[in-house]
Amino acid sequence: MAREHTPRVAHGERHEVLRLIRQIQALTLEVQKLRNHPEAGVELEATEQTREQLRRRLAVLARRATANDLSAAA
Repeated sequence: MAREHTPRVAHGERHEVLRLIRQIQALTLEVQKLRNHPEAGVELEATEQTREQLRRRLAVLARRATANDLSAAA
């Protein structure tokens, strides 16, 4: 049976990943609400920008975890 491969993530990074995911989820809900209000243009834009920044941070952590995992396998 094949074993599923999961990257090793340090405890602090795991906490950071979970925090980022929760923030992204909350901001996604906020964006959905704001899209229903045409007058929320500036707030919508700011919320989407914040969400995108968090997504980028999450991607950095994912790449780091993958790089660490590849180093450990070598």
